[in-house]
Formats: sequence, C-alpha cells, structure tokens
Amino acid sequence: MITDSESHGHQVNAAKLKAAPGDHLPQELRAQLDAIIGFAERLEMKSGADENVQQILSAARGLRDVISRELGKPQDGDGTPESAANERCDVLHIEDDSLSFAAVKLLLGNKRKLTLLRADNGRAGIALAKTHHPKLILLDLTLPDIHGSEVIEQLQKSPATAHIPIVVVSGDATPSQIERLLVLGARNYLTKPFEVEPFLAVVDDVMQESAPISKV
Repeated sequence: MITDSESHGHQVNAAKLKAAPGDHLPQELRAQLDAIIGFAERLEMKSGADENVQQILSAARGLRDVISRELGKPQDGDGTPESAANERCDVLHIEDDSLSFAAVKLLLGNKRKLTLLRADNGRAGIALAKTHHPKLILLDLTLPDIHGSEVIEQLQKSPATAHIPIVVVSGDATPSQIERLLVLGARNYLTKPFEVEPFLAVVDDVMQESAPISKV
C-alpha cells in the first residue's frame, strides 16, 4: 500500500529531499530505510527463508536504490530533469514528493515494465506532456506552483495533450472534489493511500487502450 505524506506524516517533504552533492539520500531518510532493512534482516535470521520477510527486504532495498538514483539526477530551474529530453516515457508522473514518485516508479517498473518521467510542479508537467506525449499522466493535486485542477484544464485545452488520459492520485477523498475533476477531464481518480491491485488495474486499462492495434 502506498502511503500518503499528508495522511501519515512519515514521508519527508520535497524540500527536505534535496540531496547534497555526494549524498543522494538525505541522512534522515537513509536512517529510516536502513532501520526497515535492519529490522527485516533480523526477522530473516530468526525465521529463515520466510517469503514475506524476503519481499519486505527486497522492496526496502529496491526503494532505497531507486530514490538514490532519482535524487541524484540534476534538475534545472523548472523542476524538470536535464536529461528529460532524451528519455522515453510511458507514464508522466506530476508529483512534488520524491518518495511517492520513487515508490510508484518502482511498482510500475517491476510489475509492468513501464518507464516513468517525473515533473515536480504543474508547469513543468504541462511542458513535458507536450514534448513527450506519454500514454498516461498520473497527477497529484497539491503542487508547489499551481493546483492539479489547473493542470488538467491546460492539458485539455491544448490539442497536443487533450487526448492523453489523466489519472488523479490524491489524498483528498471529498466526493465533490472527485466529481469536479472528473468533469474537468480526468479519466479516473484514485485516493491515497491506494491498494496496489486496483491501481495497477487502472493503469492496465489505460495502457491497453493506447496499445497499437495489430493488423490481421
């Protein structure tokens, strides 16, 4: 289950996740992940080759590696990775929380072999959508520059991006909010924290629609 920083308070905000040169993982986050890994290793010693313990240990180590790589990428002034122009992108994730992005990237990379590109603010996300034409956009609502609803409106107005499915992923489960964004043009709305299987089902549905139709 992917946890929401607003709901649980355990995730470090994006400002704290800015790593210093030579230290891709901030010390606070490194300590938390190392504690989880250490606990899982002790369980492994006691329980032997328990499958659940092995999965926890593997996921924690993988998440640490992914976050370290993501935070080590140079960023330009608008929150877009400098190497973005050369990256292939199946899914564009507009999300200002680095930990949330890393968890989703790990999930979709491992389970569906999809490539993700991140924008950590709304305007950068709009720009990347126009240049990369992703098959799916995952959109957080609380962004540092503009609200996610404005991102949807701008993407829907542009002929270059109006066709791209948008799935909102937010901790706001207010029915009126959900209805408003679906009316604006969002394909689906998932609330954090979300279950893995329903999340993957939504992604699968969109990716199947975008898959080329084979000629008989």
